[in-house]
Amino acid sequence: MLADDLAKAQICERDGLIYAAGLAGGRAWFEWSQDSGATKASFPDGSTAKLISAEPVEDDQPAIEALQTGEIVVALTQDGLVTTYVTRDEGEHWEPLGALE
Repeated sequence: MLADDLAKAQICERDGLIYAAGLAGGRAWFEWSQDSGATKASFPDGSTAKLISAEPVEDDQPAIEALQTGEIVVALTQDGLVTTYVTRDEGEHWEPLGALE
C-alpha cells in the first residue's frame, strides 16, 4: 500500500495518479501509485521510493502538491526553516527551490 512505510505521510492526486511524501530514517521520501494507492508504482530503476533530500528533516509532517504544470512540490522543515523541493519528472529527481523562516 502507498506510504505504508512512511511516517506522517501526506498524499495528493493529479490526473488519477496518487503521490505521497513522508518520513523514514530521518529523511523525506516520495512514493507514487497508479491504482488509487493500493500498490506503489516503480521508478525506472525499479525502486518504489525516492529520497527528496539527503539532508535530515525535522519530525514535522511534510506538505505535497501536484501542480497542473506537471511539477510536484514538497515542503519540509529542515534546520528550523521550511524548505521547498520540486520535481519535474514524476519524482525521479528533486531540486531545492528555497527556504523560509
